Amino acid sequence: METLTGTLLERVDELIEGRRSHQPLLSTTPTSVAIAELMARNERLEQALREIALEVQRLSASRES
Repeated sequence: METLTGTLLERVDELIEGRRSHQPLLSTTPTSVAIAELMARNERLEQALREIALEVQRLSASRES
């Protein structure tokens, strides 16, 4: 179970971090750039949430068997 948890955490971290070179949003960041970055972050969070939900579903199904 610990390996599974570690693997899931690694996958989620990769999805959330996305591209490691992203810059922090500053007050001087143009609005269009800030919105694009926030949208990309939101998409990565949604994907991470889907990954977690699928893993929970798989675990639940395997415990019921």
